[in-house]
Amino acid sequence: MNVADAEPDSLARSVDDLQEAATGFLRDLVQRPTENPPGDVAEAVEWLAVTLEHRGLEVERHPVPNPFARHYGRNEVTNLVVRRRFGTGDGPVVALAAPIDTLPAGTGWIRDPFGGEVKDGLLHGRGARDSKADLAAFVFAIAALEEAASHSAARLSGTVELHVTCDEESGGFLGPAFLLGQDLTAPDAVIGAGTAYQVITGQEGVLHLEVLLRGVQAHASRPQDGRDALAAAVPVLARLMAIRESLAAPLTVGMIEGGRGINVVPDRVRFTIDRRIVAGEDGETVEAELIAAIEAAHREAGEAAGVELECRRLLLAEPVAPSAQSEALAETLARHASEAMGVTVPVVSAPVVSGARHYALAGIPTVLYGVGPPIIGEGVDFTGDESVSLEDLRKATTAIAATLRELLTR
Repeated sequence: MNVADAEPDSLARSVDDLQEAATGFLRDLVQRPTENPPGDVAEAVEWLAVTLEHRGLEVERHPVPNPFARHYGRNEVTNLVVRRRFGTGDGPVVALAAPIDTLPAGTGWIRDPFGGEVKDGLLHGRGARDSKADLAAFVFAIAALEEAASHSAARLSGTVELHVTCDEESGGFLGPAFLLGQDLTAPDAVIGAGTAYQVITGQEGVLHLEVLLRGVQAHASRPQDGRDALAAAVPVLARLMAIRESLAAPLTVGMIEGGRGINVVPDRVRFTIDRRIVAGEDGETVEAELIAAIEAAHREAGEAAGVELECRRLLLAEPVAPSAQSEALAETLARHASEAMGVTVPVVSAPVVSGARHYALAGIPTVLYGVGPPIIGEGVDFTGDESVSLEDLRKATTAIAATLRELLTR
C-alpha cells in the first residue's frame, strides 16, 4: 500500500486547519481590484508577491517588456513564478496556474464588488469565483502539503510552481505564453484554474476580429458630399448574421461604435467579432473564410460607394484537444476530486478559452480544475454579485493537495 494512501485524512485535516487563513487571503485579494480592462493590477500583484514571500515561498517577479505588453493593449504587466521544492527536488515539476485579472465589475451589484463580504457560506466580490478562489486553493494546497509532509512518512520529491498571471481576459499571451517563450518555466504538468465539479482537458478556440469601415465625413444637410461608413456596415453585418445561423459554433458581434455627431455623416464605423472555434476546425482557415465573406459582402454592395474596409485580427486561440498524458493527469485529479467533493467529478471537454491552453499547445499535459459550480461561468454573474462557496474552496483545496502528493510521492 502506498504510504500516502495509508494517511488519507492528513491532508484534509491540514486544509481544515488552514480554512480561516484561506478565507482571509481570498477576501484580501478580492478587495484589491484587478479589472481587465483597464488592466491596472500592479498593486495587487505586488501585494500577492510580498504575501507569498512572508509565507516562506520563493517568488520570482517577471515583468513583460513594455513594447510587447503594448502590442496587446497593456502598459505594465508582471508575472509571478512561485516555487516550493519538496525533498531533493529531483521529481516532477507541477505548475498551478491562475490568473488574477477579472472582468470589469460593471453595474447591478447589491454588495460592494470589492468588499469581500462573507454571508451564508459565500464570499462575494468581483473575481471571487473567477479566478481568485482558484488561486487561494492553489496557495493553500501547497501549504497543506507542507504541513502534512512534515508529519508523514511519505517521501515527496519534486517542485510545485505557482504561476500568477494577469492577462486571462486578453488571451494569455503576456502570461503563460510569455513565461514559456522566455524559458522562465518548464513544468512537467499543469493544473490551471477551473471548476470543482469537472476536470477539463479539451478547450474550444476563439477568433477575435476588428472590422473598420472608413468613409468621408459630411454635414447631414449635404450627405451627398460624404461617404457613409454606417450605411456600408449594414450589408456586412447582415452577412454576418446570416453566417451565424449556419454555424455550429457561436459568432457574436460584441461591440459597434462610430459616428461623430447627430448631424454628421459617419466617416468611421468599427465593430468586433467573437467567433468560437470547435474541435476539428483550424483557426487560420476559420479566419480566412470569415474575412473572405466580409469582403465579399462589401464588394457586392458596390464597395459601399467608396468606403474603405479593413479587417484586423485581435486574437486567435486554437482549440485544445486532449492528449493521452493530459487524460492520465485528469483521471488522477478526478479521483481525488470525487473523494473530496463527495460526488463523481467527470473528465470533460468544455466550451472555455483559457490562457492555460498555451501550456497544452506547448505539449505539456494540462488540465483545468479549481473552485466553483460544474458549469463554467455559472458562478459569475456578468451584471454583478459574483460569489463563491467557501465549502467548495475547502473541498477543492483538499483535492488539489491530494493530487500533488500523489504526483510527488516517490
